[in-house]
Amino acid sequence: MSNKISYPDYVWWLIPGKLAGMSRPPLEDLPQLYQAGMRGIVSVMDEPSGIEEYKEAGFQALWLPITGGKPPTVEQVKQFIQFAEPLIENNQPVVVHCTSGNRRTGTLLAAYLVAQGENPEKAISLVQEVRPTAELRDAQREFLFKLKM
Repeated sequence: MSNKISYPDYVWWLIPGKLAGMSRPPLEDLPQLYQAGMRGIVSVMDEPSGIEEYKEAGFQALWLPITGGKPPTVEQVKQFIQFAEPLIENNQPVVVHCTSGNRRTGTLLAAYLVAQGENPEKAISLVQEVRPTAELRDAQREFLFKLKM
């Protein structure tokens, strides 16, 4: 039996051990997320709730407000990559969340893959393989197909 702390079941991994998505975490779950190894939390909710609590719990935290059903901006994708890359390179996993962990979260994670050179259609299907409920809206899909980094 392992004594490694496991992640709550609402965490879904796009890149196992490196990059994940989730629904908005209950604040009482922050110690479990931290003990399991998560080190970066990115909120794409349109209000900043949780960011200060994430920092107080020891996480690197970034707030990138995105309106529900809408895509991020190219600038937000760049900010996300600048935030996530150093953590991921140091084996410190990063998780993105919105309210349900589907569309806004899925779009930003797919944008990360596109920025790394992945084909947009493949990036979307990779997100949907691990998070079938991440049904991106037309505006979000369109953004990914036009994304140039």
